[in-house]
Amino acid sequence: MRALLEILIAIPTPLILMVAVGLVLWKRRRLSFVLIATATVLLVALSLPIVAKMLARPLAAGAISSIEVMTSNSANNAAILVPTAGIFRDSNGSWWSTAAGIERAVTGQRLSQMLNMPLILSGGAPSGESQPEAKILAAQIGLSGLDVILETDAKNSYETARGVARIVTRLGGNRVLLVTSPAHVTRMAASLRRQGLVVSAVAAVLPKRESGLGPITDFLPSATGMGRSRAAIHEYLAILFYLVQGHIRTFDLVS
Repeated sequence: MRALLEILIAIPTPLILMVAVGLVLWKRRRLSFVLIATATVLLVALSLPIVAKMLARPLAAGAISSIEVMTSNSANNAAILVPTAGIFRDSNGSWWSTAAGIERAVTGQRLSQMLNMPLILSGGAPSGESQPEAKILAAQIGLSGLDVILETDAKNSYETARGVARIVTRLGGNRVLLVTSPAHVTRMAASLRRQGLVVSAVAAVLPKRESGLGPITDFLPSATGMGRSRAAIHEYLAILFYLVQGHIRTFDLVS
């Protein structure tokens, strides 16, 4: 039931349904036109990479670059945290991390080696997968044993924060360096602060291959643009849900 509800409320499904309703109400021309035109404009706008970037920018506020971490005083951080970002099963039945999860883990691994700091991968099996996400991601990028601390019980960002807070306390500190996707920074950092941790955040973005069209691609509708807009909108809704549930407080959102 929850999965069906998420599909129905996730962009672009509501906009497609709006178009369908507009077509059904075709005899009421004015209302029909407003519904179809509004949904079409929003579909096109949300598929533009430039719009996706604008939506995601506030969510990554406060994040610093890897270079800034290296030049700042990071010795007080007890560990580097990388939350997983989902897994999927291929046609052979093997499990793999999503691209976002790999981006986060590779960035976190590099910083862990440079700063000589413990690396925590956090992610359980939220949909009943046969293995926890953290274990699959660690194996995929070649981490094992003393290279990583696996937190394999968390099913969402709130549970990640609770589990990581216990680990960081055992490590003898209260500061953590969060490495996650730009759109996920605000909610994850707020969840960690709610557990009493001091948080610095790095937005994990690996270098992208140039398309050859330059900046013009930001103004061309694409599935990638729609996907990023959808991810940003999901985060805004998730932050609202966390506030209502008491998982985070308003001032936890401020770095």
